[in-house]
Amino acid sequence: MSIIGNKSAVRTPEFHKKKERQRYIKNTVVFFIVAALVALPIYLLRTQKFLIQNIRLAGNNVTKSEDIQKIVAEDMAGNILWLFPRSNIALYPRKQIETDLLRMIPRLASVDISLNDTHSMTVTVAEREPVALYCKDISHISAPASCFFIDDQGYIFSEAPSFSDGVYNIFSSIPVIEEPLGASYMSPASFAPLNPFLKSINNAGMYPKVFLSKDGEYDLVLANGGIVMIKSNADLDLVRSNLASLIVDPSFRKDNNSLDTLLYIDLRFGNKIFYKFRDNS
Repeated sequence: MSIIGNKSAVRTPEFHKKKERQRYIKNTVVFFIVAALVALPIYLLRTQKFLIQNIRLAGNNVTKSEDIQKIVAEDMAGNILWLFPRSNIALYPRKQIETDLLRMIPRLASVDISLNDTHSMTVTVAEREPVALYCKDISHISAPASCFFIDDQGYIFSEAPSFSDGVYNIFSSIPVIEEPLGASYMSPASFAPLNPFLKSINNAGMYPKVFLSKDGEYDLVLANGGIVMIKSNADLDLVRSNLASLIVDPSFRKDNNSLDTLLYIDLRFGNKIFYKFRDNS
């Protein structure tokens, strides 16, 4: 005698227990797989083997190593999402470190960071080279004060000690730059020809102590306080040529006049040159 009916309708207690065991095993397997997928990256990101522990510095001749190390250490401290160390080789904030070093240490011209292995890196820096001084206080021409180094791009990057006269060309401005560190004296294109120009003026026999920038004009301040006035957009080669010709012209030196008694030379009006000496009487 055969039984005819719907097999799916047969649900014995043993059948239900079997299904429950299968479901439990499946859920347990899925749980451990998910847990492993979550735990493994956390483990790998936190294991000492992949944490940057050694930092080598290169290229800093003047900048203190401690100053660089402090910034790097602060940027790499702590965790991301409370779990992942910022010092891990896959997570360390390279761009932030480079940006912070350049912002907080103006003397640095460039920063490059490279990994040596899974737990060490090298921070290579290039420092700016001084070519001139920016001085806020030029009330005493022979001894300007509050001076800072300028690089060849016109960028003011570090406080400067006192120097013997003539070591660097001295630049200033009206108004003064109140916070010079990290500021630009002027654009690189405008600043680039100034040092060669001043050297050529010296070679021509005129020795300005201070180059003063103000409202579209430049003043070359001499040791006696005399001033050579030129427009900031003037052809500097023409200015040099005109000055060289003027100071050897007999009419310029008549009546025993000399650069020591010069009040001003005004070159702001094209081909016309105006000058005046102090009254010697």
